[in-house]
Amino acid sequence: MIFISLAQFGMAASSHFVIAFLPFYIFAVSPYSPRETLIWVGSIMGVTHLITAVASNLWGFLTSRYSPKLLFMRGVLVHTMAFLLMGFTSNLHVLFALRVIQGLMGGVSTIGLIIVSASSTRERIPADIGFFQTLLTLGLLIGPPLGTFSASAFGYRGGFLVAVAGLVIVLIFCHLYVKDVPLSPGGKTSGGRRTINRNSVLGWFLCFSASVQLLFLPSILPKILEEFRVEKTIALKWAGVIIMLYTATATLGTYFWTRIARRFGRDRIILWLVLSGTLLLGVLSLSQRIIDFVVIRMVQTGLIAAVIPLVISIFAANLRGGTIGFLNSGRFAGSACGPIIATSILAFSSLTATYLVIGGITLLTYLAFRMFSSEDPPPQGTDHGR
Repeated sequence: MIFISLAQFGMAASSHFVIAFLPFYIFAVSPYSPRETLIWVGSIMGVTHLITAVASNLWGFLTSRYSPKLLFMRGVLVHTMAFLLMGFTSNLHVLFALRVIQGLMGGVSTIGLIIVSASSTRERIPADIGFFQTLLTLGLLIGPPLGTFSASAFGYRGGFLVAVAGLVIVLIFCHLYVKDVPLSPGGKTSGGRRTINRNSVLGWFLCFSASVQLLFLPSILPKILEEFRVEKTIALKWAGVIIMLYTATATLGTYFWTRIARRFGRDRIILWLVLSGTLLLGVLSLSQRIIDFVVIRMVQTGLIAAVIPLVISIFAANLRGGTIGFLNSGRFAGSACGPIIATSILAFSSLTATYLVIGGITLLTYLAFRMFSSEDPPPQGTDHGR
């Protein structure tokens, strides 16, 4: 469990190495108008996660037939090759195509979740998934600032090549230290009604909306910094710092809230996180200075980030690869739609409208989750944990 979490940390850090400077790179090479380029930014950044949202279900099922460790490593290898090619093109259509390929072979975090679940006891699943998510989020913290530093020091191509080097290290580490687990018992029975039912669909939408809140911001950071009149010469560095800071609080929040959920009740913690995190998202529109904006965003992500592992932990005790893959696909879909939603709204409206629409999506999905999900009886002799 520890080694696959560390491998996922390296994967997240390397793959998100380019997230902070990718919008700036697209703006730098785009031959289109600012509005058209903004749409391209949202599409290029979001399409990988959108494709992965569909492919993630496949990865969950494949772990019942093929080695989870081998599948994980193949996913990392494809990401490595795609980033290498991205460093040598300035054509937006080619960039889009490479991001699609990354999405098709993505979903390695689904395999990581399955390996963690197979390595955990029923009582430890919420905490262990929280640990896995914490290291994943820590990778998101480390990657963007290092990426912006590398792009500033070595140019955009150098930034892509450093990301490639990081992924090569992840492959070597995974080969040497990550141990395989028995094939997921999802198999032939995991694709039916027990995998995709009303509860899991509602959980999917809640993971989706929380991911939208977490990952919409980088795609519109150039416009936000412009709104706060940050000079373009230092905007790239500011972007890396901002992403680093709020991802740090997301990491700490994920670790903290998943640890105390067992004591105070998972449902209560999820309610608190959704309501307070969404409220603070709306408060972002009241920021008068860049410092105010960053502080509010840090607190907000520290709350909303833990929703995803807590929701997945509700279902993970059954240890079904298809179910975990389906729920994790909600996170990928949110990661994809976050940039698309944000850039689409901002292209025709305002930052305030962007924050309010994204927050409204989260509130609606949570209300549906609370009102229409039903309690499944816990397995005999175990604690249901809700």
